[in-house]
Amino acid sequence: MLLVCSLSAAPAEPPPGVYRVGHIQVSRLLAPPTPPTAGVGAVYLWITNNGGKADSLLAVSSAMAAKAEIHSSTMTQGMMQMRPIAALDLPPGVTVKIEPGSLHIMLQGLKQPLVAGSFVPLALEFRDAGMLLVQVPIKPLE
Repeated sequence: MLLVCSLSAAPAEPPPGVYRVGHIQVSRLLAPPTPPTAGVGAVYLWITNNGGKADSLLAVSSAMAAKAEIHSSTMTQGMMQMRPIAALDLPPGVTVKIEPGSLHIMLQGLKQPLVAGSFVPLALEFRDAGMLLVQVPIKPLE
């Protein structure tokens, strides 16, 4: 007896925690928990531009904060300084890492503490790829 099985290829689904819009992929999302009275929090993630031309992250926002900004962190004369940046360039074929000690997304005027086990809704606005809504897991830094 001959048994023939047919397998059809399904489109590849991104792994959990990976979001896509156009040629942009966002992964490794993380927001550390905050103390109960904290007014600010941070979000970290990686953005990969899989396209053939540059794009930019123009703005970020969250319903959990009065304001969200893209910040750069630099060490100047032994002091860590954070400054907002207007837009984040995303060269083609490159992964830009928004991670502790470097770039980060600053949530200001938190409406509630960031509690481990829950999520931060975040909207990312890209110049060419458009708007991407993500859910950032709140968990301690590893």
